[in-house]
Amino acid sequence: MDSRGFTRLSAVERWHDVTPLERRLRALLGADFALAYLMMLPAFLIMGGLVAYPFVRALYIGFTRTLDQQVGPFLGLANYRALWADRFFRESVAVTARYTVGSLSVILPAALGAALLIHRMGPRGGLVAALVLLPWVMPEIVRAITWRALLDPLYGGVNRVLIGLGLIDKGFPFFGSLSTALPSVIVVNVWQRVPFATITLLAGLKGIDPELYEAASIDGAGVWRRFLHVTLPGLRHSIVVALLLCAIWSFNEFSLIFLITGGGPMNATKVYSVLSYQLAHRQMGMGVAAALSVAPVFVALIVILGHTIVARDPSDAPSAAARDSLISAIVRLMHLLAARLIRVLWAVHDLVETAVSRAWGALVRPLGVGTRRRHILSRAVPALLTVAVLAFELVPFYWVFVTAFKEELQITRFESVLWPQPWTTIQFEHLLGPRRSFLLWLQNTLIVSTGSAVLSTIAAALGAYAITRLRWRGAAIVGHAALVSYLMPAVMIVMPIYHVLARLGLMNTRLALIVSYPTFALPFALWLLMGYYRSIPAELEDAALIDGCSRLRAFWRVILPLSRPGLMAVLLFAMSQAWGEFLFAYTLIYSESMMTLSLGLSQMIFGDVLPWGELSAATLIMAVPVLAIYALGQRHMVTGLTAGAVR
Repeated sequence: MDSRGFTRLSAVERWHDVTPLERRLRALLGADFALAYLMMLPAFLIMGGLVAYPFVRALYIGFTRTLDQQVGPFLGLANYRALWADRFFRESVAVTARYTVGSLSVILPAALGAALLIHRMGPRGGLVAALVLLPWVMPEIVRAITWRALLDPLYGGVNRVLIGLGLIDKGFPFFGSLSTALPSVIVVNVWQRVPFATITLLAGLKGIDPELYEAASIDGAGVWRRFLHVTLPGLRHSIVVALLLCAIWSFNEFSLIFLITGGGPMNATKVYSVLSYQLAHRQMGMGVAAALSVAPVFVALIVILGHTIVARDPSDAPSAAARDSLISAIVRLMHLLAARLIRVLWAVHDLVETAVSRAWGALVRPLGVGTRRRHILSRAVPALLTVAVLAFELVPFYWVFVTAFKEELQITRFESVLWPQPWTTIQFEHLLGPRRSFLLWLQNTLIVSTGSAVLSTIAAALGAYAITRLRWRGAAIVGHAALVSYLMPAVMIVMPIYHVLARLGLMNTRLALIVSYPTFALPFALWLLMGYYRSIPAELEDAALIDGCSRLRAFWRVILPLSRPGLMAVLLFAMSQAWGEFLFAYTLIYSESMMTLSLGLSQMIFGDVLPWGELSAATLIMAVPVLAIYALGQRHMVTGLTAGAVR
């Protein structure tokens, strides 16, 4: 016994102290299985009860004729055959493909250009990066209202500018025209996805060794050659992660399209997730089958993403048996084909670059463009491009901001379009008055977002420690399942969750949202904290154990205090996600007294003539807490996310 009263036992004494049954269980399940299962219990209940079970149930329901909460008779593959024979389903899959490919073809080049511009600014780029990130952190309902207000055919800012320039005679319905509806929602998706891809690529740029650029310059490589042979290879991992995550999110998009167009006009923007949700209301089996019919694409993307992430971590290198697996063989074949294709592209590129360089030199020399002018251009062009990026990301918010402080007549008569004359708070007074239930929606949102965030953080703190620090069989499987759960389409599991909560009598209650929101917050929280716990030296915990602390005491006294930045990042992320969630609230809540802000505001945007002044005021009020969360917790979030990303 030491001076503090702790009894020290050797490893041999602790081993002889266990019963033969416990010894066999430890050999079978792992040395720390009992404590690991106890700490994983909250995460198991959430991920098992509200993710795994609903997914398995949805998988079975897809093979049945289910019309209500009672599972119908088994039909085999009849639902899937009927779906693929249905012209509307095939069209929805085609729309989804065009939406995803069209978005990615713009997102990656735009994000790469924005990341290079911000990285070029050095320390001054921090403010620009924070401003660019705003669209990504905003709730979905805020994004939807912002763009519907900006592109409204009667009162939208874009139409007002085009009419003022004489380019059109009357307002054009960008979201209501068959030819422009899908391109318009693609623009909105690009607007909301570019910030995440930019930050991801910016982090990759900071990890490239500057000496590589110096060596390339000494060898005579110009700007373009340094970009091709240093920057792009250094960003390989970041590009793949950003591209695949944006592809998965775009492929599974529901709320934004549902709130902006509802899938119209004439199914021009009806992606598979919207069709699946609508089918689920008419026939549960068909709805789930629609979601599962495109699941192979979703699974393939996750497999590639997981392989990319695991391949970067040397500690997770696959065994010889794993390398011989079918998935690894397919990935190696894809790498081989990609390498051959890249060689051909490089050969073509070298020919084109040589021709362009000669043509450019022949054109520039006669014009007398000297070193000074080139220096001015090298500074002016990036500055103009940076302003263009900020304008694209921030102008929609500016339109909502000025609209919120206008009188109704200023909006309808198009007076002082770009600046309120005079400024007024009448829209806020109407919104917070007795005609609206905005304050009640705000109260419900505060309760739900706080409760679900605390629940997710507690479960993640315990579960991530069990996965990374304790020895038990199945830890690696649970860790990879967390990634899959985070990327799983919400529309695939929301209806089975509806059935589960209906049986428990929790429908139309705040508790239903509190227990269901961790289904998308907990997997990310586990993933982040797993990386953060790995960054804490194991020697600190070993020292506490040697001093006589139990595992739980070491976790409480050593790990948690050192993990405050990571815990703060998880808490703030979970609160911001719950603050703007729409799909679950739309499915599980049906009375106005239980509505959250997202659901309540969505009821105000369905129709032809919308109260744009009140909607803009509501958008500002809803955005302020999110901005406050990221502003006040920026230091903790950056530290937590950075440490969580280092494996």
